[in-house]
Amino acid sequence: MDDLNLPRWVIEDAKALKKHPEFQSALRLHAELVSNNFEKTSSLIRIMSEEARYVICVALLAMHYSRDPHDPSSGATLTRLQAFAAEFGLTGPNRVAALVALMKHAGYINQVRAHSDRRVKRFEPTERGLAVATAGTLATLKPIQLLADGHDYIQIMQDDPQFVGRYYSEGLRLYANGARLVSALPECHLFQTQNAGREVMFKLWIALTDRGRAEPAIVSCSYGHLARSFWVSRGHVRRMIEKGEQQGLFALHAPGGQAIEILPSFIELYETLTALEFALMLRAARQAKSSAGRAARVCW
Repeated sequence: MDDLNLPRWVIEDAKALKKHPEFQSALRLHAELVSNNFEKTSSLIRIMSEEARYVICVALLAMHYSRDPHDPSSGATLTRLQAFAAEFGLTGPNRVAALVALMKHAGYINQVRAHSDRRVKRFEPTERGLAVATAGTLATLKPIQLLADGHDYIQIMQDDPQFVGRYYSEGLRLYANGARLVSALPECHLFQTQNAGREVMFKLWIALTDRGRAEPAIVSCSYGHLARSFWVSRGHVRRMIEKGEQQGLFALHAPGGQAIEILPSFIELYETLTALEFALMLRAARQAKSSAGRAARVCW
């Protein structure tokens, strides 16, 4: 972990979290909560199961929550989202527009015109979109709550209606300041850059830890079941697992996912990636708490 191209605080915080007595419990809870959210809603896979789209969704929420009511050009607009995606090399403007159109079609956002300037059209989450965002927020806050000695972030979220906006904005700011985890861990691109990739990782982790300790073992995760759970094709899952075998993450002992040997390299990759994510989330939550009473801010 020491040689990763990341800010030093991320690495040191992640190393400390991996030693926390509740780290394994937090890993398991995070996997269960996120998997459950995606299994419930097919459209989420196409909208935010891949890293670039997920970050753009976070940016949309951060821009929405940090909107200045006196500035008609603020808030989440297509131009601002496209500028953000371009700055960090996430995707091109056409893909951002397609993602936004998909979110509108799924009923997660509406487009509204600013009253003071009818030329400005911004995106605002619908009730359905806010419900999905809340479930996603809890899927991060509940696990890090196990690691956050002395702070109850779930209670803070309930007591302070502006906390969530600051949490997303702080997370986005940390990302912009160098905490780009997937870029620093090319080994995880197999799972982070395609539909249902991370969700398949979660399911494999759940199957592994059903036995107790996270140690190498053979698990059964049917390709068909994974495909149905996350609304992708069986062939898509099979190709993902087979590529993982080529990378030394798995050894396949039976067809169709009936016997997948989880190797130490997969366990190390999963624990490292999630520890880094927890470090970023926890830092964002702490900073959001410390800035209580102030409005969320983003620079795009």
